[in-house]
Amino acid sequence: MADNKNQHFVPRVHLRPFTVGREGLAINLFNLDRMKAIPNAPVKNQCSGDYFYGQNPLLENAINFIENPYGPVIRHLTDDGAIGSAVEIVLKRFIYLQYLRTEAASFKASEMVLALHDVPGSDLSVPTVRDAAKEAVQAAMLNYKDTMRIVDDLTLCIVRNRTELSFVTSDDPAVLTNRLHIQRPRNGRQSFGAKTAGAIFILPLTPKLCALLYDGAVYNADHHAHWIDADRSADVLALNVHQILGCWANLYFRDWDDREQISAQTEATKPRRPETRQTVTQAVLEKTSDWGEYYAVRKSTNIRTGEKVLVHVVSNHPVPATWPSFLRFRPNGRAYSNNTGAGLTRRWCLEQGFVRGEGYHKVSI
Repeated sequence: MADNKNQHFVPRVHLRPFTVGREGLAINLFNLDRMKAIPNAPVKNQCSGDYFYGQNPLLENAINFIENPYGPVIRHLTDDGAIGSAVEIVLKRFIYLQYLRTEAASFKASEMVLALHDVPGSDLSVPTVRDAAKEAVQAAMLNYKDTMRIVDDLTLCIVRNRTELSFVTSDDPAVLTNRLHIQRPRNGRQSFGAKTAGAIFILPLTPKLCALLYDGAVYNADHHAHWIDADRSADVLALNVHQILGCWANLYFRDWDDREQISAQTEATKPRRPETRQTVTQAVLEKTSDWGEYYAVRKSTNIRTGEKVLVHVVSNHPVPATWPSFLRFRPNGRAYSNNTGAGLTRRWCLEQGFVRGEGYHKVSI
C-alpha cells in the first residue's frame, strides 16, 4: 500500500514558489466558479486526493523519482543558472508527467471511458465519474514510462519575466496547446495531442519564470542559450491566459495585490473556455455493402438496443485570443503526414514508434 494517503496531483514542490512568502504553507487562489479571490488557503489542501494514484507504492516511488530533482532545478534557474542537458531532461520529464496526472486530465480521460459505457444497450457496468477518473489517471501514470520520451525532441526555453506582472499557476498547470493546429487549420485535421506537429507545452515555474516546450520544426523563438527575456506585459498575459483557459477550478498566485488584475483577465478570458471538455458523437450502422459499412450520426435517445454503434470522442481545446510575440512560425516549417485523419506529426515520433502507419512523408506548413 502507498505510504502517503493524501496524494497531490499538483505537487507542493511546484506550488511552493507561488506560496505566500515562498514558505510553502499558504497560497492565494482565485476560484473561477465563484469569480472570487481567496487569501492564505492552506497548501496541504490544494490539488490532492486520497490515494489519487491508487495504492501501488512502486508507482508512488516512481512519481517521487521525477519530482525530487524538480525543486533544486527551479532554485538553479531562479539564480540564472545555465540550462544544460540535466536541466532539460528534468523539466521535460516533469512537464509531461504533470500534463498526464492532474484531476482535470483524469476527468477528461474518464469522459471517454464513460462515453463507451453509456451506449444504449451496452452491457458494460457504468463506473462513477470519480472511479472512472481515478482509473484513467492511474492508467496514464502506468503508461508514462513507455511514453515519457515523446517530448524529448521539443525545444526547451525558459521565459524570464521582466515586467511588473507575475505568472500564475493553476490546478492543471502543464498546458498542451498547438498554435499551428489553431491558426492554420487544414481539411480533415483532427484534435491534437503530444505527438502532433506544432505541439507546445507551457508550465509556470515561479511568478517570474515559465517553461516553454515547442516544436522547433514549426516555430522559432528569440532565445539566447534557452533563455527568453519577456519585457512586454502582453507576453506575460498571453502565457497566463493558458492557465485560465485550461485550469479545472483554481488559479494560484503569490502576491495578494495581484488579485484585481487576475480577476479582470479571468473575466475577459473565461468566455473562451469550452463549455465541455469533450464532444461525443455516436453513429449507428445503417447498411452494409461490398464497399463497406455505412454509419449515420444519431442522438443517443434514438439508438435502439442491439444496434451496432461507433463512438467518437474529440477533445475541445481552448483557443486563446493572442500568442506570445517571441514565438513565431518558421518560414520553412515542416511536419509529416500520410494524408489521413491521423493528421500531422513530428519526425521524432515516427522514428521512436510513437506514431504508427504507412506512407508518411515530409510536408511544408
